[in-house]
Amino acid sequence: MSHKHRVVICDDHSIVREGIKQVLASNPELEVVGEAANGLEGLTLIGKLQPDVVVTDITMPEMNGIDMTRELTKEYPDMRVVILSVHSRKTFIMEALKAGARGYVLKDSAGEKLLDAVEAVLAGDSYLDSPVAGHIVDEFVKMPSPAEPATSGGETLTDRERQILSLVVEGFSNKQIAEKLFLSPKTVDNHRAKIMSKLGRRDVIGLVKYALATGLVDPDTWGR
Repeated sequence: MSHKHRVVICDDHSIVREGIKQVLASNPELEVVGEAANGLEGLTLIGKLQPDVVVTDITMPEMNGIDMTRELTKEYPDMRVVILSVHSRKTFIMEALKAGARGYVLKDSAGEKLLDAVEAVLAGDSYLDSPVAGHIVDEFVKMPSPAEPATSGGETLTDRERQILSLVVEGFSNKQIAEKLFLSPKTVDNHRAKIMSKLGRRDVIGLVKYALATGLVDPDTWGR
C-alpha cells in the first residue's frame, strides 16, 4: 500500500472545508486527517497530527492564517503550508510568503490549481497562482534589491534551463512544465535542482528576483 500524504485544512467555513476535501480527494495519495475552524485550533491540531501539508485560509477568528503559518514554520521549519484565500492584495501575499507559506492560491481560481499547489509543495516546489505571481513581480519592480547581480550566473544556464526557469517564475508547477515541454516530471525536477544550485537560490521568490534582474522576464508584461 502506497504512503498517503496527510493534510490538515484550516478554514472557518465548513462548506469551504468540504469543498477542499472534495478537490483533494481526486488524488488518492492525499488524505485529509483533520480540520480546524480557526488558527489557534489549527496550531493545536497540527502539532498533534503532524501532517505533511496544511491548507489554510487567511481570515479566521482567534488567529489568522498568516500568524498561524508564522508560528508553524517557526516550530516546524519543514512544514509545507498552502494559503487558499480571497485576498489578492500584495500585502497579504507578501506577508504570507514571508511567514513561510510555500504556496498561494486564490479561492476564485481554486480546484485544479489547489491540487497542483499541494502536489507542488509536497515535491519540494513552490506554487504561486498566476495573478499572485504578477503581484509579486510588481512588488519587486517597485523595491528592487540593490545587492541583486545584474548578470551573474545567466551565462551558466543552458537554453533548456532558461526555458524552464521562465516557466517556473511565471507560476507553472513542475508537473505543468513537464507537460508543456514534453518532458518527464523527474527531468524537470533535475533541471530545477541544477538551476537552483547554479544561481544559489533556494526558492521561487529568489528565482523571480533573478529573472527580473537579468531581464529573463519583462516586468511590464510578466504575470499580467
